[in-house]
Amino acid sequence: MSSLLCGSIDLEERGRAVSFRVQKEQRIYPAFVVRADGVARGYLNACAHVGLPLDGRRGQFWYLDGTYLGCVQHGAIYEPNTGLCVRGPCEGLSLIALNVVERDDNIYLEEEQYLLVTE
Repeated sequence: MSSLLCGSIDLEERGRAVSFRVQKEQRIYPAFVVRADGVARGYLNACAHVGLPLDGRRGQFWYLDGTYLGCVQHGAIYEPNTGLCVRGPCEGLSLIALNVVERDDNIYLEEEQYLLVTE
């Protein structure tokens, strides 16, 4: 299933994320999409350490210089292209990736397991 998340223009390289929510079975999860190295990447907004939101609800997912994604809760640092934690309490674990695609100047969620929550 393909669901529109945002326009391509809404995602600047290593800029502000676009947040949204997805549902799997009966549970709703926060999620986000960012652009890194020219590619839109989507993840559940849940640190691999203890599952808290990476941004602490502030909307800021990039760590200091914009090279890595970072968790404000306990300092976990993630590689934006893979979601792999490269430093911090969950080193070696990964964020849960969502399948996002870019076409026709838009970013879409294309997932079998997670449905976009639109309300």
